[in-house]
Amino acid sequence: MQNPLTLTETDVLVVGAGPAGLATALAAVTHGARALVVERRRSTSTIPRATGVSTRTMEILREWGLTDAVLAGAVGDVPPRVAAAETLAGPVREYRDVGYPTRREALRASPAHPLLCPQDHLEPLMVAELRRRGGEVRFDSALIDLRLAGGTGVGGTGTGGVEARLADGGRVRARFVVGADGPRSRVRAALGIGLQDLGTLGDYAQVLFRADAAPGAEPPLDAILAREPNVLWTIEHPEAAGVLLPVGGGRWCYARQLDDGGDRTGAERGARYTPQHWRWLLRRATGLPDLEPRLLGTQTFTMAAAVATTVRSGPGFLVGDAAHRMTPVGGNGMNTAIHDGHELGWRLGWAVRGWAGPALFDSYAEEREPVGRARALRSLRPGGPDPIDGLTGDLGLAYRSCTVATVAADGDLHVGTGTAQPGERVPHVRVRVAGRRRALLDLLGPGFTLFTGVADADWRAAAAHLPVPVTVPAADDRVARRCGLGPRSALLVRPDGVIAWRHDARPWETAADHARYLARAVGSAVGLEPAVAYAA
Repeated sequence: MQNPLTLTETDVLVVGAGPAGLATALAAVTHGARALVVERRRSTSTIPRATGVSTRTMEILREWGLTDAVLAGAVGDVPPRVAAAETLAGPVREYRDVGYPTRREALRASPAHPLLCPQDHLEPLMVAELRRRGGEVRFDSALIDLRLAGGTGVGGTGTGGVEARLADGGRVRARFVVGADGPRSRVRAALGIGLQDLGTLGDYAQVLFRADAAPGAEPPLDAILAREPNVLWTIEHPEAAGVLLPVGGGRWCYARQLDDGGDRTGAERGARYTPQHWRWLLRRATGLPDLEPRLLGTQTFTMAAAVATTVRSGPGFLVGDAAHRMTPVGGNGMNTAIHDGHELGWRLGWAVRGWAGPALFDSYAEEREPVGRARALRSLRPGGPDPIDGLTGDLGLAYRSCTVATVAADGDLHVGTGTAQPGERVPHVRVRVAGRRRALLDLLGPGFTLFTGVADADWRAAAAHLPVPVTVPAADDRVARRCGLGPRSALLVRPDGVIAWRHDARPWETAADHARYLARAVGSAVGLEPAVAYAA
């Protein structure tokens, strides 16, 4: 128990130690902020929850050096497909695309590839890495009260920071607070932010189980997975229709929709799902009448989607389910949450270091709110891949915001051109650095990174005297060709890999022109002045 008189001062208070909160804190600490994560639970998740890890999420985890540790807990090499069959053990009637790219497709566009990894394996890795980088995580430490420092609420636009009171008796004063505390977010309520319901897909019952084998024998479901690898099975048995999916560590999840119960709640309708009933269902769903499943946990839940009316209020921000609740359809919930945290965290770090203007935080809302809304709505559309699934939605979107030199933000989701334009992710290119092949993403510095055409001397001189560090890697004709850069052109890239500004140089430009253009572009990209296509 904390001493009630103990006051912890930090830069960023993150409420919630799920993937969204941990990603926010990791990115913030990496970019120079102090971060404290508080979590009401006693530990990280003890159940697998989400398992689909997208290409972009793996890029972020790779940035933090976690690739090998994540792979150690992955669910084998499973192709991105769904099998429709009467039972797990029976013949497959149809295969369907799950919306993720194959490993080969992903590696053509990225140094990483998607995989299946349970959330209860991923979260401890993120906690350990956050602590290694100097961040703090406190479990069994629920948020009780949140107020503006010196004020009575958090919904205003004050810049004095926040004060929080915790259930363990501690108090925290921070410059910023991040609500990563789920769909019933206390931070969101304290910030005075509303919630818009988007719809539901019904009430469901779910069981987590293990199908152990006799000594010396392979577990029966693992044998089926090895022979017939799929992300998920749609079970069409007339008495046990539902879905079955492997979730790592020999565990499986089975879920099915509850019957229409009139005025009864989902919990009331789920009451008939006793251990005996679950075993009866699992034997039929698997097609293994002698199966002896070991039940690890059950729950009933509503598959619902909702979005916060905004993701920012004053010094407070929302990420993950606190900002946009999604159903499991499409496998975007955990991935979107980690992307939110990564995008917000570097901004918080830059603000702490004095590198950011007010508009940089406005751009977080302008960029992430359309993504969260689109993915929440997509999660209400079952039945197959969606236009924003796969690499298009993961790597191919184009941000529009006040800090990106492109068309002004309009609240909609936009797909990029793939031609290295502002708002798009920098293309994947392999380059040779000091005799080693590196991905272009590996060259991103702690500040901005300026990729240039082959004549880069003027740009190097222009980048040397700016208030935010601008790294200029050695010019590489492969980068110039892939990005369509002329000899004296340049791309200004943020630490998240998004192109903030592009300048296609004109023949008469001088070194002084380049210095002026770059200075204004950097000012725009950190929110100190309106974004411009170029500074003439």
